[in-house]
Amino acid sequence: THLGWARLWGELGFNCTPNLFFMLRDLEAPGALVQAAKQVATAHFEVIFMATGPDSTSLQMLNNSLVSAAGVKLRQHVLLLADSLETCEAVRDPHCYWSSRMLVQPPSDTIVTRKFWDWRFKFYFIKKLYIARLVQSGFGVLQIDTDTIWQHDPFPMLRLMAARSSIVVMKDIGLANAGIIFARPGSADAQRLLDDVAWRVQLLQNHPEVIPRLVPFTKALRPPFYANSDDQSLLNDVIVSAVLRNATFLGSTARYEAKNKYNTNPDVPVWETLPESKLHSQQLRQMHRKGRSGVVAVPWARDGERTARYTMLPIADNDSVALAPRALFAHLPFAHSNAITHLTAARGFKAKVKALQRLGRWHPEGLSDSSTPLRPHHSATVGDRGEASIDWRGMARKWRDGLAASKPIAALRG
Repeated sequence: THLGWARLWGELGFNCTPNLFFMLRDLEAPGALVQAAKQVATAHFEVIFMATGPDSTSLQMLNNSLVSAAGVKLRQHVLLLADSLETCEAVRDPHCYWSSRMLVQPPSDTIVTRKFWDWRFKFYFIKKLYIARLVQSGFGVLQIDTDTIWQHDPFPMLRLMAARSSIVVMKDIGLANAGIIFARPGSADAQRLLDDVAWRVQLLQNHPEVIPRLVPFTKALRPPFYANSDDQSLLNDVIVSAVLRNATFLGSTARYEAKNKYNTNPDVPVWETLPESKLHSQQLRQMHRKGRSGVVAVPWARDGERTARYTMLPIADNDSVALAPRALFAHLPFAHSNAITHLTAARGFKAKVKALQRLGRWHPEGLSDSSTPLRPHHSATVGDRGEASIDWRGMARKWRDGLAASKPIAALRG
């Protein structure tokens, strides 16, 4: 029996609970992702989703981000995804997990893996897959990079925006930055958007041979293809596709199969000379024209602006992708009035450390006390099949309460 196996493992010297997946910490185990999220979720079923690699610089940046999150009393809501079980054991965080679906080696021979392959490629697919799964299970998920400064709790503002936007992304040049994404249960179109991002990442990583079917001008080229699988450019194409209701791979795939600063293949055409380049620019203009302006209160504002304007890109009658205002997700320079600042503009580990040191926000050793206690593993209620007993309908109802009273996005004025 289940408990019999647990007792046997204990006799063999393993520290085991009735939930066997905790022994291996594998989020692919049946029910594991849901149980792990349930244990760290806020009262509003929100989870902060971070990831780390095995190297010392990644772990130092993780420690610093956890200290920063503790400063706004959110440390205990972090679900941590590591690149391996060994990294989790080194981190010694009770809410650290890995995935047996994670890539171990380059899955195909492409220009991008030849040039750039490292541990970060392991996360492009699995993070987006787990965001989609968690949202489908009823959670709100804030996926965030570790090179961030937390100044205020972002969830009060995100809850205000949730009535009209089930996905909120950090704004960046062009469109969105994949380093900070919030998603909660919403329309079927929003769920499809999240699923689409994960699908495209794994498609390009595992099957670059499909590229000539997606990008006609590559039919005359010989492999290896560039096969860009970066989650940010793919996310942006998926957003364009969802808003225009017309699937496009121009910004994420076609652009990188042409000659650019990353793809120096002498046989490929220059991107700016191709009709696909003009069509891509046209699609971006069409998408932005569909945008509507929203206004949201800044809950932590004391002096200065107490509201913030932002853009909503409609993907359904009562749902949209919101481009977060700077008061919520900001790039450098740092300001105390912004909830979270992403250090994207500081290129490289040393530059990020210098920026954090200047602000007095560099704590690579992590938390030095137990001021933010973590919930024990046994806090989840386990059903007959070993899965956490969660009222999914009740969860979704909490998120949808605001939708029923909200105006259709089409009724908002730009």
